Amino acid sequence: MEFITRLISAVIAAVIASAKGRNIIIWFILGFLFEWIAPVIVLIIPAAKKRRVFPGRGNRSDMRWRRGVSGTCPYCGSDVIIDDIPGKWTCPDCGRSFIYGEDGRFYRIREDGISRQIGLITTLFARAAKSDGVVTEDEIAQVDRIVRGAFRPNHQELRRIMKIFNESRYSSGRVEDVAEQLYRSVAGRRDILTDTLTALVAVAAADGRFTSEEETMIRSVAGVFGLDGVYEQIKAEFFDRAGLRESGPDLASCYRLLGCSADDSNEVIRKSYRHLIKKNHPDLLISRGASEETVRKANKKIEAVKEAYEQIMAARA
Repeated sequence: MEFITRLISAVIAAVIASAKGRNIIIWFILGFLFEWIAPVIVLIIPAAKKRRVFPGRGNRSDMRWRRGVSGTCPYCGSDVIIDDIPGKWTCPDCGRSFIYGEDGRFYRIREDGISRQIGLITTLFARAAKSDGVVTEDEIAQVDRIVRGAFRPNHQELRRIMKIFNESRYSSGRVEDVAEQLYRSVAGRRDILTDTLTALVAVAAADGRFTSEEETMIRSVAGVFGLDGVYEQIKAEFFDRAGLRESGPDLASCYRLLGCSADDSNEVIRKSYRHLIKKNHPDLLISRGASEETVRKANKKIEAVKEAYEQIMAARA
């Protein structure tokens, strides 16, 4: 009978010890030797504290859990502070990911191909060149010069970049979405975004003209970047240096906008113009319950239609 009592006390002590993170075997023996005293003691004492250590670092006291480890981003050189957790981290300044190793060092991630930022910038180059409907050889050459000078890609990377450029020329996605992705990818760094705007203007004007379509596209990107004022400065400085002037859409684009052809009479063109103005008139849209965004787009459409009509009539005078 005494043996059974001791055994029960030992089991109870071991169960309680296990729940509190204590050594099960030791408390089983103590329970067997001291009977009910051992379960009472292990029930009273606090649970054991766990030390958090990293795999492969051993259990030395200097390897305990730490927070606020400081280091240098292996890409931009900025000072970063992270938790002492080996793995992948992102620099808050340049937006690039790096590896914090178990040895406490910061490493670059070995990348296959080109970075996401370069891909997004290249996509914007393509959209800027294509925004007026035609990608010229001068614009392609300008992109090539910018890519080689800014990114310094090897032969394979350059081929990949130009492939992205060619594919993006036919993309139907919103350019604002691409700009937003780039903004987030570089964590809103003004220097990178400003350089991107400068390059976009250079690409768009590489063929010697800066159309209203190109202006609209790049201005929308500047709006996403939050650099509207900076964009105006870039454009003014670039135009002053290059001796360029903004040009409206070419006649072919004007005819397409009005839904006419160069063979149509002035009367046909005038009727089409009046129809488009009436169709997009804000008062009409508001009376039909159109949203503010729809009305805003309609006003822009009216401005474009008027400009196209005036340019056609001026060319026919």
